[in-house]
Amino acid sequence: MEAKMTGKVAFVAGSSAGIGKAIALKLATNGADIVVNGRNPASAEGTMKEIKELGRKVIFEKADITDYQEIKKAVDNAIARLGKIDILVASGGVTGVDVVVDFFEKTDPASYLRFAQANWLCRLYCVRAVLDHMVMRCDGKIIMLTTDAGRWPTTTESLAGATGAGIVMAVKVLAQELARWQIRVNAISLPPIKDTPAFHQATKHSPSLAHVFDKALAKQPFPVTANDIATAALFFASDDSNAITGQTLSVNGGLCFPG
Repeated sequence: MEAKMTGKVAFVAGSSAGIGKAIALKLATNGADIVVNGRNPASAEGTMKEIKELGRKVIFEKADITDYQEIKKAVDNAIARLGKIDILVASGGVTGVDVVVDFFEKTDPASYLRFAQANWLCRLYCVRAVLDHMVMRCDGKIIMLTTDAGRWPTTTESLAGATGAGIVMAVKVLAQELARWQIRVNAISLPPIKDTPAFHQATKHSPSLAHVFDKALAKQPFPVTANDIATAALFFASDDSNAITGQTLSVNGGLCFPG
């Protein structure tokens, strides 16, 4: 897919690596200027270099998106430096969290809140951080990444399913609330995607989860890559999706068919 994104500025949370990086590069390839976000400037150097080579403006804003004050400061800095934010992609926030995903009876209750903050609240923090700016401009595209476990019951993913379902419903409510300001809000829900930091982090300390993911991916008719998610994000960010809001698109290679 190709889209005309020239003149647009996209803030891509969690874009120093993995799916967020793929989205940032996809938007830049189609003409957008990019705000790269992460917790470590050194880890974003590769992303920044590739975007610069595409001839696009790119800046880095350090922030842990699980901390609202940090992401708000990053958004405000980006607006001051580039003048505006047209597109928010709320990704990232999962890797580095010391929560072992497992069957519910084996999951430590002390991890519930940390998991919610790293997979659900961080998305809402990103939206709230950019919201006043988009309301003032009466324009904006918001894209949140979540998991298919929020739309389809998945063994070992009670916490992931709960947070994912929260994002799916938040997208619907926000789409209703923000339409008056011409702000579109949509989500992309994902299956496990190999060769991404999130996949390796999730399965690193959880044999149960790794086994479930292996079984699921063995049944997947069509493999999904980070580039497939980036293409869906490009669609939601572009004018081609102007008539679409409040929707969640599952890009899962036919792994399941949520309603």
